[in-house]
Amino acid sequence: MTVYQIERQLTSAQRERLAALADVLITAGAGLPSASQAKVHEKWVDRALSARPDLFDGLVAALEGDDDPALAVDRLKKSQPALFDTLSFVVAGSYLMNPAVTKALGMPGNAPKPMPALPDEADHYLSGGILDPVIARGPIYRPTPDAQPKA
Repeated sequence: MTVYQIERQLTSAQRERLAALADVLITAGAGLPSASQAKVHEKWVDRALSARPDLFDGLVAALEGDDDPALAVDRLKKSQPALFDTLSFVVAGSYLMNPAVTKALGMPGNAPKPMPALPDEADHYLSGGILDPVIARGPIYRPTPDAQPKA
């Protein structure tokens, strides 16, 4: 398991506040978890902040206060758009780092995908004679010392 190192950690109170505000931004529905159900306020925010430590201060500022989460998000959106942007960016990024969320969204991730040749693809590469010298030369290789000659 990889441990992500960030210079500063959120306090437990800040994490609780983040969970509440994040649930206003990302609610559960359509088979997807809410932000707090996806554990945005736990390890995923740590991963996001390890990638973007420059967002830490803005996130902490956005988490200040103890008013109703919906009112707090609305207040940030209207009166402090830069803090709202930071909060929503960190929440969305943390949410999408959770593999359960990306799987539920049908996002393939970074896995390689096989790309079979198209039926007429060879014709494209053989046209114009660009490979004629290679074909005329024939196969060249150096057998490895342990290679058995083919019968």
